[in-house]
Amino acid sequence: MLIANYNDMPNYNQLIARQKADEMGFRPIDKGGSPKKVKDIGDPQAGSPYAIAVNAGWRLSTGLLCSKPPYGHIRAIDLKTGRTLWDEPLGSAESNGPFGIPSMLPLTIGTPNNGGPLVTAGGLIFIAATTDNKLRAIDIRSGKEVWQADLPAGGQTTPMTYEVGGRQYVVIAPGGHHFMETKVGDEVIAYALPAG
Repeated sequence: MLIANYNDMPNYNQLIARQKADEMGFRPIDKGGSPKKVKDIGDPQAGSPYAIAVNAGWRLSTGLLCSKPPYGHIRAIDLKTGRTLWDEPLGSAESNGPFGIPSMLPLTIGTPNNGGPLVTAGGLIFIAATTDNKLRAIDIRSGKEVWQADLPAGGQTTPMTYEVGGRQYVVIAPGGHHFMETKVGDEVIAYALPAG
């Protein structure tokens, strides 16, 4: 079975020659550049001959995407048959809204997402790729959410798991993401079921 999260929205990316990007003053962080996205340029792509201009979802004047939700999903595919077993919207409207104002509505709208899933032997999918700053556990058989936790910053990263003394931990470093416009953070957080 393949578990894949994906976006369903228009996106336009353009490579900019390194010389032109340098002339525009866009440099990697280690060369004096800003850690924030520079408007209409994107990412400097340190060590490559190009920078990249990223339009992560064409937007209306309200800041909302120009297509209707859901914008992001998670899907399970049977690798033997190629058949989709389930496909669910991924992410809520809580931290998203017009003009950058969070709606605070716990409606599953399927937000843009960036970062992969972790699948455990016990049949749970852990994912935190959405723009609502949540880590979720999803049942691999049904695609239904069984647990969630609020993260202190954007979880645009892939969780990991490890075992110590017979107890399993799920760990994530929610660092945020500039073009996903989520809060930046520097924590590493481990989750486990209560001992005993």
